[in-house]
Amino acid sequence: MSTKPSPEENRQMLKWLNRNRQMLLDSYRNQYIAYNANGLIAHSDNLREVLALGNASKQAFAIYLVPHHTASVQILPIRFRSVARHDRQPNY
Repeated sequence: MSTKPSPEENRQMLKWLNRNRQMLLDSYRNQYIAYNANGLIAHSDNLREVLALGNASKQAFAIYLVPHHTASVQILPIRFRSVARHDRQPNY
């Protein structure tokens, strides 16, 4: 790709990625994809292949590595206990 996408094109590409995130996770897990606001251009396990196909399309595109798995945030409980002070010193 010889030209840099405009900020508006970047926003449109990001919107496309967010709208299609679940489909990408289901179909292209652990692969590189080349995409733009109009859709998917290329996908492969090989980054060089995706770059070559993206450049051959003569369109502005972005590269994204679809993660192997996704994790959700889990908040663990924190339990507090009282602290008793002792006169004795630990032996290190």
